[in-house]
Amino acid sequence: MSAPAFPTQRDENWRYANLRALARARSDAAPAGTVGASALPAPLAGYERHVFVDGRFHAALSQPAAGSPVTLLNAREAGEAFAQLLDGDLAMAGVDFALARINAARGDEVVHVALPGDAAAKLELIYVASAAAATGTSYPRVQVLAGRNARLSLVERHLSAGTIDSAVNSAVDVALASGARVEHTRVQDCAETASVFDTLVAHVGESAEYRFRTATLGGASSRSTAFIKLAGRAARCDFVAASVANGTQTHDAFAEIDHAARDTATRQVFRGIATERGKLAFNGKMIVRANAHDADSDQSLRTLLTGSGAEAAARPQLEIYTDRVRAKHGATTGKLDEQMLFYLLSRGIDRATAQSLLQWAFVEDAISQIEPAELRRVVETALAAQLADVSSLGLLREPA
Repeated sequence: MSAPAFPTQRDENWRYANLRALARARSDAAPAGTVGASALPAPLAGYERHVFVDGRFHAALSQPAAGSPVTLLNAREAGEAFAQLLDGDLAMAGVDFALARINAARGDEVVHVALPGDAAAKLELIYVASAAAATGTSYPRVQVLAGRNARLSLVERHLSAGTIDSAVNSAVDVALASGARVEHTRVQDCAETASVFDTLVAHVGESAEYRFRTATLGGASSRSTAFIKLAGRAARCDFVAASVANGTQTHDAFAEIDHAARDTATRQVFRGIATERGKLAFNGKMIVRANAHDADSDQSLRTLLTGSGAEAAARPQLEIYTDRVRAKHGATTGKLDEQMLFYLLSRGIDRATAQSLLQWAFVEDAISQIEPAELRRVVETALAAQLADVSSLGLLREPA
């Protein structure tokens, strides 16, 4: 079987992505690595923890709960399980799914989360990249099946062991049965030499709600691709993303949300800052099908440039096939608000501090929505380290 076609910048949805590092990396799965407990962040209270090193489960570092809904499957078993659930509704065709297909072909362990109806769970999945790209690529993969009226809090964290130039190609599949609620938080803070790519596919059933929060801080280059289908009546999606591209970092994201049933609703927020020669882009595509009467779509995409060589692009796309719809969208790319800057300077605040305050307020609009609070504090601390002078301003809040 031939390898899936690799996307290029000639493909419209990939025009801002930097794929060179991933293309150069060895495509075989990275060899099994190991890290010490000291390389991991503190556990989240009330969450069971599952740790993976270079895409493989590390039992000694994990803390599963009794009766955990988490099991490990091979790629074939996982593909069959998810295909049966979706009944072929989300065919992974086209170049946009190329990295996900490579993940399925090359990876060998799949985290399978099967939460029964009316059950509840809190899970923390930690992925540590320790292998150099020349030795192989890390292929994390997660499969989530949330039963009827189930409640799941899922935290997905991507880290590096040291400053290694790892290549990561992860994939996450999520399916929500009717009435289910999934709160999914992803934090990517890999080493500044790493290349991190991910594909998310979500299928949201009737009256179900999928809340996704993502913060992209690390990596020399990253690309996030999301396809979310609101398949059932009154399905909801709340999608909030934040990204900071410092130095020569390149962060790109594409998110397509498909309203395929009536009374569906989406709120999408993106806040991104590009400093120095950093580059970032967010492409948010909303589709409202002809049968999706009374759908509600709300987009707010904003990027901020704070360096003379920085680049950013925020692109909303709407495909609407019915007149019975409420759709609001806005996208801006600009520099710091000069009026607000003048106001702070007029109050005796020095320019560097004033600029840091405005940058913090801009991106905190999205970061503040990360849960749980102790994870938000970790993200804010990492963000403060990236935004000059913020850490000295006393803006970080203690968790409630």
